[in-house]
Amino acid sequence: MENQNNKQIKANSWVLGILFILSAAVLVMFFGVGYGDTEYLNNSTLTAPRYTGVLLIWLYSLVAICAGAIVIFGISAAFRSMKSKTKGAKTGFAGIVFLLTFAIIGASYFLADTTAVRLGNKELVETPWELILSDMCLYSIYALVVVSLLCSLMSMLGIFKKR
Repeated sequence: MENQNNKQIKANSWVLGILFILSAAVLVMFFGVGYGDTEYLNNSTLTAPRYTGVLLIWLYSLVAICAGAIVIFGISAAFRSMKSKTKGAKTGFAGIVFLLTFAIIGASYFLADTTAVRLGNKELVETPWELILSDMCLYSIYALVVVSLLCSLMSMLGIFKKR
């Protein structure tokens, strides 16, 4: 059992490292390499990013991976708690995680804006569902980054240690 947990922790670390490296590469492409297309709008010169599409696709992928992981681990935690005989395990952590996730998604939906956006290839995106989905993904990622930083800080302070 201990060896299996170590393998899972090692696999999770590898996946997290790979996702971090890919995210860093996409951000470098967007912020470092991606400026160069000049665009004229309302008598002003704007510099448009070239790799906006790549960044948005990567953000959509990360949100999909995160949502899938939440659903899969939530369902597996629910099944594990059903097998458990203790009453405290049945009320477990999965319900809190699902509730927080849906609250973040709901709040990000209501914060989303439908103002048209011009992409780097001078294409104007006016479709409301695309704009709302993009804003939802961005706001959800911001919220999840804050939550993960808070959890990391609390973990370093020893709040999650078994007593």
